[in-house]
Amino acid sequence: MTRIDFYVLQAQGRNERLQFAARLADKAWQQGCKVLIRAADAVMAEELDTLLWHFKPESFIPHSREPASEDPVVISLSAANPFHGELLINLADNLPEDFGHFQRLTEIVVQMPEVLSATRLLFGQYRERGYQVNTHKL
Repeated sequence: MTRIDFYVLQAQGRNERLQFAARLADKAWQQGCKVLIRAADAVMAEELDTLLWHFKPESFIPHSREPASEDPVVISLSAANPFHGELLINLADNLPEDFGHFQRLTEIVVQMPEVLSATRLLFGQYRERGYQVNTHKL
């Protein structure tokens, strides 16, 4: 069964949420995991693409926006694609399709009304489906 983790940040901005997603993706990649970052929209996908290129001054996180890519990190607008890895980072405001194909799913919560509302709904939907949800307040 997929492990579901909610990371609750005290940050209030979109940029902090994307930065945290990049940190999670980097850590997972360094541990040899394949990661799918599910962006909320095309603008967010573009922001993530740029961020992953410049995340660390000395290197970048190898990634692609092509679902069939062999890169260890893939940015997509969907979780329903040929990519099935160890970690799904969901930044969209709805339940990812096919999330059960991943070992772990992560939701990143920041103190923005629209994010709080969406992630509260997602929390309930995961629990209704019988998943244990782990919450980490940072």
